[in-house]
Amino acid sequence: MPEGHTLHRLAAQLEENFIGRPWRVSSPQGRFEAGAKRLTDRVPERAQAWGKQLFVHLGPDIWQVHLGLYGAFSFRGDSSFTAPATLGAPRVAAEEFTPSYAEDDWIIPQPATGAVRARIHVHNGWADLRGPARCAVLNPMQYEAIIARLGPDPLQQPVGETDTRLLEQFRSNLARRRISIGAALMDQAVIAGVGNIYRAESLFEEGVSPDTPANELRGAAVTALWERLTEQLRTGFAEGIIRTLRPEAPELGARGGDLRLRRHWVYQHQGTPCLRCGATIAERELQGRRLYWCPGCQPLPAATARS
Repeated sequence: MPEGHTLHRLAAQLEENFIGRPWRVSSPQGRFEAGAKRLTDRVPERAQAWGKQLFVHLGPDIWQVHLGLYGAFSFRGDSSFTAPATLGAPRVAAEEFTPSYAEDDWIIPQPATGAVRARIHVHNGWADLRGPARCAVLNPMQYEAIIARLGPDPLQQPVGETDTRLLEQFRSNLARRRISIGAALMDQAVIAGVGNIYRAESLFEEGVSPDTPANELRGAAVTALWERLTEQLRTGFAEGIIRTLRPEAPELGARGGDLRLRRHWVYQHQGTPCLRCGATIAERELQGRRLYWCPGCQPLPAATARS
């Protein structure tokens, strides 16, 4: 499932290529036909990402997209259309395309292939949405109800700043939960936008056992975890990939040059020696997802281990 930085990149692409321009919306698959009729021949006003949710605002109507495990947008257009080929789960390579235009100077899209839930079309390009978990048109009350259920999103903070209001909301959400921190970070009501990779890598870098009860993480430890997740999400947004391990990391020393292709410290590296301490990286299932951690670098607090 795409993590939060991908949705923010998607919102940025919509802002650049679609927002403020008349668009046409259709549903080649037919499953979003009523929603497409409400949105078409209008001018979208802004695109917003909150965690793993995308919202496009058009006056009182808000188009909601949740990509889920399999959803993705693919983009095509002429040389003035700057979007990437795909954003979302199933990455696809762009095929060769020679643009042609209708009499009204709008680009003529290629025929839709596969189950295209929604197509958005502006004069110089288009985007196809396939496989979303959720694709709906909301009214303001429905939109506010969804936002109210979501936890704070670190990417809602200005770059280079910490929004104390969002940090304190994260702290309060953890304090109310007796589940493990490993489970809490995947709860979008606790913090929005964190997925399996960021969970594993943030806890490793902060030396926090995923089995630590969420309500036992306090003070500076909560602040450090929030700041680590903020840094990781911002880097993912800037680079378009999730990379938490870099060859120049001080702990790697001379080995760094041999690890140029490795992106993560523990995620999907179960059964191999930890690059920091040499302990064997562990994994198990937690709430239907694979959990990865280093028992040497992420020991349980003594009080928790005794209970």
